[in-house]
Amino acid sequence: MADPTSPSLISMRELDPSPVESPLSPQSPSSPSAEKAKADDSSSPYLDNKPHQPPKPTSASTSTTLGLHPHTLTRTLLALQKYSTYPFALYLTFHITNTSLLPLVTRNLHSADSYLLLTRPYYQSQLLEPALLLAPLATHLLSGIALRIHRRRLGIRRHGAESRDERRRVPWPKLSTQSVLGYLLFPLVAGHGFVNRWLPLRLEGGSSGVGLRFVAHGFAKHPLVANLGYAALVGVGVWHVVGGTAKWLRLSPEFVEEGGDYGRVKARRRQWVVNGVAAFVAGLWMLGGLGVVGRGGKGVGTGWEIKAWDEIYRSVPVFGGWL
Repeated sequence: MADPTSPSLISMRELDPSPVESPLSPQSPSSPSAEKAKADDSSSPYLDNKPHQPPKPTSASTSTTLGLHPHTLTRTLLALQKYSTYPFALYLTFHITNTSLLPLVTRNLHSADSYLLLTRPYYQSQLLEPALLLAPLATHLLSGIALRIHRRRLGIRRHGAESRDERRRVPWPKLSTQSVLGYLLFPLVAGHGFVNRWLPLRLEGGSSGVGLRFVAHGFAKHPLVANLGYAALVGVGVWHVVGGTAKWLRLSPEFVEEGGDYGRVKARRRQWVVNGVAAFVAGLWMLGGLGVVGRGGKGVGTGWEIKAWDEIYRSVPVFGGWL
């Protein structure tokens, strides 16, 4: 143990003699050497009782390529992904009413088709269709992909991975069931729009002749492909929409705050509720779609209508030869 009367480390420092009054002395307060020595002394751990602090990161290490803070970019992408679903939800309300509820109520494809053709111009116009369908879907998909890439880059930064081999060892964010359903839904929606919107627009200049009777004719002529495709589109789509709605409302199982057995039971109950609502909506949609439209395809069109419908189905890439 050191003697308290012994000279301290500060008093034992050797100082070069210098004139007290010389303004040009190396240790003069106004000289550059004195400023440097003062800076060195202030950084010495023996002269400063405060803990040494690392330099603050520069803006390049705390900002993204867009110039946004990582947390700001995350919130922006989440907001885009969330609010882009609102216009599409309005479109789905029209769509399930026209393609399932009205056929279920009328039990007549001609009557239900007249309602569809009457209301469809409102949400398939040149202004409303991109606003309600195309732009929201593109925003939702691209923001989800960008959010996944952004989280991957944050993981690489946290691990301090610099080389390519180190970055490869950093795992990608785990895909949730909701994300998997979304990625599966995209090709189904794209295929549905291609057959019912793009092909009629290219072959006939519009989709005025494509309605419930066109879909019913496809069910009657190609029942296996039509039933499997319709069931996959409705099932995956409804589970994704219902699960996403529960997540935005913070009613999904991952938002259970309680722990232990009670928390697990509560999370399991929430999952059952979400699955039950999704099953009810999907069942209702299929009841009108498969139960009414899917079974009423024989004799629903005239000769020239059937010829035009067959031409559209034969123009489908890959599957057109089978149709």
